[in-house]
Parts: sequence; structure tokens; C-alpha cells
Amino acid sequence: MHLIMFDLDGTLVDSNAIDSQCYLQALVDVFGFDLDKIDRNWGNYPHITDAGILQTLCQTELGRNPTPGELGDYQQRFLELLIIAVSHKPLQSIAGASEILDRLNADPDYAILFQRGSANAIATGAWKQTAQFKLQQVRLDNIVIPMACSDDARARVDIMQCAYDRTLVFYRQSQFQTVTYIGDGVWDGIASKQLNYHFIGIVTGERVADLIATGAKCVFPNYQNLVEIMSEIIE
Repeated sequence: MHLIMFDLDGTLVDSNAIDSQCYLQALVDVFGFDLDKIDRNWGNYPHITDAGILQTLCQTELGRNPTPGELGDYQQRFLELLIIAVSHKPLQSIAGASEILDRLNADPDYAILFQRGSANAIATGAWKQTAQFKLQQVRLDNIVIPMACSDDARARVDIMQCAYDRTLVFYRQSQFQTVTYIGDGVWDGIASKQLNYHFIGIVTGERVADLIATGAKCVFPNYQNLVEIMSEIIE
């Protein structure tokens, strides 16, 4: 059996811009950080996940990690801001996302981190509650199984490994023949290389070259060319 693991933001849901905006505003609202002093190039952070970025900023600005209470307040404020933002500009799924999930779900040779009628799951650097909200908004929340997210670990590699382990249990497998990770960030490619996973990119424009440089097997703008994408996954 083969495992296909999906990222969320920018990979299944067109949410990168709104997600960053709300993430940053929550930093101001909860911690009082000065946005002008925050490095918004996420690639400069040791761990490009919601938990990893927050920890780095707290260590840099406050000289300590966030307390459990602050973490809870931050997650709640982030979700509140997302709800407000989406009420003005609804989220959209990446074109063809639902179709590829349906296609993979119909093939018994593939274990994907999404399956109709199953419990929620995803491998993402987002917090669990905001990830679930975004999936609900684009009506992909009914095709999800074991979840691994920023609530489980700060490092993306650890999140992906957690998703792998949970999916093994769900499908009652001792191992998967191959693992393919589909994502939109350079950090996705780097983590895939560290775990010896195949990597397929979902981006457009100048970022295509960046993902190829990280070792992406191929890069697509979306999932509309389903036949070609499936041929790359199956190959």
C-alpha cells in the first residue's frame, strides 16, 4: 500500500494570504508584538509551522516560550480572526482538490490522509482547530482521517512522521511501500527529503523553480490535470 500525504494551506485550500494576515494580527492582539519588527519571511524560521514560528517569536521578543494560557488565548484569537476574515472573503479550495481526493480514495492501493466517512485528519503545520475550520469552509472536512498538526509537534518533519505513524495504525499496516508528500512550500520539500518521501509541488510562478530545487519530482499549478498528476503519483 502507498501513502499520499497532503499539506493544507496553499496545497488543498487557497488560504496562505488570509492565514498569514490573521496569524500576524493575533500576535499583536495577544502578545502586543510590533508587526514592523516581525520577520514575515517564514523561510527564515527554524520551524515553519504555527507552533514553531510562535515559539521563535516569543523567545526573540519575550525571552521565553509562550505559557499554556497564552498559547490557548493565541489559538482562540487566531480562529476568531479567521472566522471574521472568511465572512468577508470566503475561502476556496485549490482547483481539482476534491477530485483528486475522490480519485485516490477510490483506489485500494493508496492510503491517503483523507477518506469519506472517517475521522478527521491532516498533516499540516497549522493548528488543529484552524485547520479543521478551513477544511469545513471549502467542504473538504468530510473526507479526512488521522490528523497531525502543530498541536503535535513544532517541526514539520515530526508532524509528518506523526501522520505516518497514525495512518499505519488506521490502515493496520506495518509499513507503506512508498510515501508521497504533496505541498506548496520549500520547507515541504526539505522535510520530504529528510524523510525520504517523494515530493510533488503545487505552486505557480517563480516558486516553481524553488520547489524543483528542493527535489520536487514535479510541480503542478493545481489538480485539474488529474490524469498527469495520477501518473506521477503511480509511477
